[in-house]
Amino acid sequence: MDNAKKHCEKLKKYINQYLGKGQADEILSGLDELTGEETPEQCAVWACKVNERLEKQIDSDILIQIREECACIKANKYSPYVKYFKEIREKNDNDEDYLKAIAEFLNGRGRCGKKVEYIDGKIFSHFEFGNSCVCYVIKGGWQKPPSKTWCRCCEGTLMSIYKLVFPEKKCNMDIVESFATDGKDCVFSTWYT
Repeated sequence: MDNAKKHCEKLKKYINQYLGKGQADEILSGLDELTGEETPEQCAVWACKVNERLEKQIDSDILIQIREECACIKANKYSPYVKYFKEIREKNDNDEDYLKAIAEFLNGRGRCGKKVEYIDGKIFSHFEFGNSCVCYVIKGGWQKPPSKTWCRCCEGTLMSIYKLVFPEKKCNMDIVESFATDGKDCVFSTWYT
């Protein structure tokens, strides 16, 4: 499963970026020898070991940033979302109406979840994949991530999209629930300050 090998390379890059050159080799020693041929189950075992080591050796605030950077899919200023959000904004001057229209537009689009809704100033993304983690790295290998630290990568994908909604504002996100926290769904809330 090549996704774990690619993910490990990204993880090493961002550990070195945030903690200094050479830190990734030290932190991931013995866990960075993936071939790309691992089964989903082997990837899940690897991910649990990596997650445990990361949580023990890296400050939680920095670890969140590293995991968000490791997102498998990230939108940027060249993303088609920029055009779509601009068109939606042109039709909605009021911020609340704009956010409602954004939620309606994103509803059912895979990258933001199967269900996207606007409630009390926040956008909620529900993944609703039925009691199974959808992480590309370990898909089919485990039913429950070891902790929500692993879910920060998915948060990074969502953040990359939601930051484009209001580029001039700070995008904030919380993991409301996930399979890692014994939730029945993976739900992320987003708001702006």
